[in-house]
Amino acid sequence: MRDVVIREREELSSEELERLLTWLEEAYDEGPWRWEHWSDLGTGPHAMLSDDDGTLLAHACVDWVPVEIDGRPVASGYLEDVATRKDARGRGYGTAVVRAAQREIERRAEIGFLATGGFGFYERLGWRRWTGPTAVAERDGSVTPTPDEDGAIMALFLPQTPSWVSSDMPIRRPRRDPEEAW
Repeated sequence: MRDVVIREREELSSEELERLLTWLEEAYDEGPWRWEHWSDLGTGPHAMLSDDDGTLLAHACVDWVPVEIDGRPVASGYLEDVATRKDARGRGYGTAVVRAAQREIERRAEIGFLATGGFGFYERLGWRRWTGPTAVAERDGSVTPTPDEDGAIMALFLPQTPSWVSSDMPIRRPRRDPEEAW
C-alpha cells in the first residue's frame, strides 16, 4: 500500500476528475451525482490512497467554507466525500485518508466540520458532535434554519480553534447546493 497522496483539485486533469466522480458514485452506491454537487464540492485538497498498482482505495477531500459560529466568522475546513472502495473496507484506508485530510484542516483552518449519519468512525478520530442549531446563508443574503441537520454536524476542535467556540453555539455556513444545505 502506498502513502496517502494529497492533491489540490487544480492539479487533477478533467479526465482524472471524471474518473474520481465515477469512483465516488460507485463507492457510495447512490447512482449518478448531480453535477452541482461535484462542481460545488470536492474543491480540494483531495486525500487519496491507492494500492500498489495505482487503483484508488479511499478518498476524502476538504472544502474551505466560511462558517459563522454565534455570528462570528471562523475559518473552517469542511471534510466531505469520504469513501472507501467496497472490497477494501475495514482495513484502515478510510482512517488514513481522513487523518491526512485532518492534517490539511489543521494546517489551513481554525476548526473542522463535517455532516454525517455515522458518528462512531469520526468520534474515534477526534471529531465531536455539534449540538447547537444549524442554518445556511442563502445567495440572496437571507438565512434558513436547517433543523434536519441539527445533530448531524461534527466538529474537529484544533489547537488554533478560538477559545470562545463551544459546540452548543449556533452555526451557519453558505448553502452548498439546492438540495443539500450542509
